[in-house]
Amino acid sequence: MTGFEKLIKMGKRPVVRSIGIYTFTNFFSKGISFLLIFIYTNPKYITPAENGLLSLFSNGLTFLMPFLAMGIIHSTSTDFFKLNKKEFRDFFTTGFVMPVSVMFLSALLLYIFRDQLLTNFGLPYFFFWIIPLITFFNFCNEQLLNLARSNNNPGLYMRVNMSKGLMEICLSVILVVWFAWRWEGRVAGILVAFGLTTLWALYYFKQQGYLFGKIRKHYLLNELMYAVPVITMQASIYCVNASDKFFLSHFTDDNNTTVGVYSIAFIFATVLLMLCNGMLQYFFPKIYANLSSGQINYKAIKKQFVLFASLMAGGTLFIIFLIPLCYKLGIDEQYHTALDYYYYFCIGFFFWAVNYFFYSFLLYYKKKKRLLALSLCSMAISLTLYYFAIREYGAEGGAKAHAVAHILLFILTLFFTKAYWTNIFFKPNPSQQSEA
Repeated sequence: MTGFEKLIKMGKRPVVRSIGIYTFTNFFSKGISFLLIFIYTNPKYITPAENGLLSLFSNGLTFLMPFLAMGIIHSTSTDFFKLNKKEFRDFFTTGFVMPVSVMFLSALLLYIFRDQLLTNFGLPYFFFWIIPLITFFNFCNEQLLNLARSNNNPGLYMRVNMSKGLMEICLSVILVVWFAWRWEGRVAGILVAFGLTTLWALYYFKQQGYLFGKIRKHYLLNELMYAVPVITMQASIYCVNASDKFFLSHFTDDNNTTVGVYSIAFIFATVLLMLCNGMLQYFFPKIYANLSSGQINYKAIKKQFVLFASLMAGGTLFIIFLIPLCYKLGIDEQYHTALDYYYYFCIGFFFWAVNYFFYSFLLYYKKKKRLLALSLCSMAISLTLYYFAIREYGAEGGAKAHAVAHILLFILTLFFTKAYWTNIFFKPNPSQQSEA
């Protein structure tokens, strides 16, 4: 059998096909937007300062998401396999109470502090309602993708992700280029695309019988208790992957131009996050199903980790060599200063991806104290590094701090998850073992 025939045979395996669908879908739905960077970095349509404002808008969504979603998305991933159909329906219905409440509360808080946000970061007034609304839409979208993945339905996952991505891109191009709405057109495209996907999500939830169960007090209490470490964990992820933009905006006095240049390089490096997220759509349900079985197969988890880490390492090297070519092909010269430090983002994202694989055990077993301690350490490390590095060295200092922070957080995660990875790597054929 030739090498090509072996490759074809491997491609027909269900495991490879599933990984391929999830990864391709993430790359298509999000990666297609990278083609638009060549438009959005053209000062004729959007200036570097406006790209900086868009970056702050995007990071505002990222900041609010953990507070709105709390631990509900993670709980849905695990409780889908633990609860019977009726119990899961009540849990899922109850899970909408807190996000809706946080959406209105956050809109009120942003409205109260609207003048301070305008003065310190240049955020316009209408952000106070559009950021909470789009964040809620994003929560519904994540729940839809989450259930498609848990139901082992990569086809639905692909249709939802690709449809939303195409709508967002097409609307944004029309509004930015044709109607010359500039950065406002980009925001409007996101709002409409996420809103339509939310309607699709609500229809699917009702069709599958996940909605209109009873609101259970004990589910609310459990989620509120679980929400504290999960919110802290998500906030720590935000601090290490997004807070640097706000530090740059604060320490530079150029109307967010430096933030715009820095953010474009950061966006290119996030291709690695797409690769990571696409593969984890496949790996996480497999790990959770394995852990839910009576007999945990650590050897299988080890194989999954080796495959995942190898793919991420190869992807990281590829992206490091690809980004300079992309800049030369059509990115305006105003953005080229980021070529001095872009690879630090790639290194950081590689360690983030491997790090998040180990998080799956803490999330599954809902190890609240470990999640909380790890998250607080992550926040302290990343915020401290970004503050001093960006204050002293600007954008390049922020990029270097990004890589260092992720390496340190990877070491911390290994310490907090030692009870799990020792089983994976040093007990390849264990008998049934209890939870660590």
